[in-house]
Amino acid sequence: MKLSSTALGLLVAALIAMPMLGQTQIGGGVCNSSTLTGTYALSLSGRQVSSSGAFTSVLQADGSATFDGLSAVTIAVSENTTQAVGTSLNWSGTYSVQSNCAAVVTITSGGSATLNVMLFNQGKNFLMAGSDATYSYTGNAVTQSPTQPAGCATATLTGAYTFNGTGFGLSTNAVSGASDGAGLLQFDGLGNVTANITTSSVGAASSALALTGTYTLASNCIGSATLSDSSSHSYTMSISIYSLIATNTNFYASLARSGNLLLSGGGHTVSAQPAAGTCSNANLNGTYSLILSGRGISAAGNFSGSYQGIGTATFDGSGNVTLAGTTNTNVAQGKAFSYAGTYSLPSSCSGTLTVTTTSATTFTLVAWTGGTQFNFVGADANYVYSGSGNNSEPVGCANSTLSGAYTFTGSGFTLSGTTQNGSQDEAGVLQFDGQGKVTAAYKDTEGGATPVSLTASGTYTTAFSCLASATLADSSGNSQTLNFVIGGLHGESLDMLAASSQFVRTGTAHSAFTNPSQAIGNVASYAYSSTPPGSVFALFGQNLATRSAGASTTTLPTELLTTTVTVNGETAPLFYVDPMQIDAQMPWDIPGNSIAAVIVTNGTSVSNAAAIYVPATGTPGIGVFGNNRAVVVNANLSVNTGSTPAAVGDEVVAYFTGGGPVDAAGKLVTGAPAPAGLSPVTGDNSVTVGGEQAVVKYMGLTPGSIGLYQANFIVPSVAKGAYPVVITIAGQASNNPVMNVSN
Repeated sequence: MKLSSTALGLLVAALIAMPMLGQTQIGGGVCNSSTLTGTYALSLSGRQVSSSGAFTSVLQADGSATFDGLSAVTIAVSENTTQAVGTSLNWSGTYSVQSNCAAVVTITSGGSATLNVMLFNQGKNFLMAGSDATYSYTGNAVTQSPTQPAGCATATLTGAYTFNGTGFGLSTNAVSGASDGAGLLQFDGLGNVTANITTSSVGAASSALALTGTYTLASNCIGSATLSDSSSHSYTMSISIYSLIATNTNFYASLARSGNLLLSGGGHTVSAQPAAGTCSNANLNGTYSLILSGRGISAAGNFSGSYQGIGTATFDGSGNVTLAGTTNTNVAQGKAFSYAGTYSLPSSCSGTLTVTTTSATTFTLVAWTGGTQFNFVGADANYVYSGSGNNSEPVGCANSTLSGAYTFTGSGFTLSGTTQNGSQDEAGVLQFDGQGKVTAAYKDTEGGATPVSLTASGTYTTAFSCLASATLADSSGNSQTLNFVIGGLHGESLDMLAASSQFVRTGTAHSAFTNPSQAIGNVASYAYSSTPPGSVFALFGQNLATRSAGASTTTLPTELLTTTVTVNGETAPLFYVDPMQIDAQMPWDIPGNSIAAVIVTNGTSVSNAAAIYVPATGTPGIGVFGNNRAVVVNANLSVNTGSTPAAVGDEVVAYFTGGGPVDAAGKLVTGAPAPAGLSPVTGDNSVTVGGEQAVVKYMGLTPGSIGLYQANFIVPSVAKGAYPVVITIAGQASNNPVMNVSN
């Protein structure tokens, strides 16, 4: 059955459907004050380090920050400091947001501080670094709305949760060492809680804390707990929930014992049911991104050293692990590390990881979300370590994976030779062009010092393994080296290591806007990473063309108006262009299972390069029109709708793109109509209607079309109604728009 003119019109309308928000490049975007609005769960840390490298005070706090979407902000947290625990800190002030998602908060009431706030995820998250006369501050925040619009109650926290935290040992209200902890929290939903946490310190055996007590959780998802150990020592815990889903609740938490211990970290659901265990060694399997930090602090509160590393953690699912990457210390920067060892993850999801650093070292290991994320803490003779990782990353990376603006913060210490002589943090924006060049604008802050604004530029390289590095020269004449581990399904998250002769820092960065890789998708389904050779893709941005225009020839042009698109330097045939959207064909000769770089040129203006994964097999996207209706043509050549349904037993045709390799009836030419005759897809394929298998008569290229496929199938026996249609090729399922069946 051939494509009817009516169906073709519907399909073309679907392909040029309402585009996403216009941008000045591939991806990108604009922030303003309304981007930062509502109430956010907030974790805030502060530290004061003297010029001799001694900790004179520390602060750890959890609570909330509320922005009015215009210019006013209030911050309310429960804080623990070297001097006291469980006190309230209430700040208010003003804020402003730049178009690049860098914001500044100025605290004028309850204190006097300047905080640089870096937005990402459409303003739902932010990172923070800043200072006042006492502290260097860093922070993280996640919006509490709309993840929990109904509010919280004591019963909200029920079951087992992992806990991990970093902090300090105290003696007589002074810092006396670094201390980290990890373990399990058990809430009964009725106000009772137990905690089993192992703490680690340099040169000391791990200590097991077994705590019991009570907790409360207010409707604003802010809570607290009072606990005690077997010696009747009292501990306090503050809780701020930022994600509340039945099987995945996440919260910031700080645990403190006055004059003895400060820990700040977070909790994550182990299981939705109390006391249930879900883990085993097999849950940790494969390669994970890794960020690893170590601190050495003497009994007098003086820094003896720091260790900052990023790389990968590789688990074999059977108990063996390798940690490898790049490390910076106060003594040497840019050194490789590789630690091999073993791990054990029991059903409680709290176990051990043992590797050889300077000596055999056993860490407390916790995992959650089915083993996709983990944390561990422990100590050797030199450092107290904390590590974390997750296995969400692109299928592969290239320079074009790093593209567009990334907001970032970094936290670390200044150096004088090999001596750490102060704390310093950084916040700003990295701008990658997708082709190996990077610029940056940022502020360096430390307690009691005037913030310093800097710009920098340089080059970067990215490996397919998603490890990257950059060299930057800043406006003060200094150079620094950056190392990255690229994470997120589209490269939208970075673990970051920065070092120069003046400082060492670790941090994170996130795409300020939708990552450019997510601005390119299957033209029918808009699914990412679904553009095999020969398929049709849609690309979104801004200033992509001077106006709208469509191809008017049977063989597609490679230029419309003054717009061209290249894929790995090869011009792509164009169906349609307008200032915010382009529809183009992926050239047939682009290799499958590769990362390709896409660039748009509009006159003399050239965009950033954006990465697109080109699969080697079919990734079908069914054409859609109206209210999620599949482009299906009935046996009588009418378009399937609610008023023109198909009958059971009829042969109908669904049109889609992204079918992948075919057994071609003739030569396949990019931009030219498919050859006459049948060109079936080579991958195993099927069609279901309402979950019922249909008999497929033909699935392949539509003769005489460009980039269009069709599936001829017999409507299976289903009752009258509207049913989702799903096409599957080589195990890859399509979107599921609906068709109507009459009987």
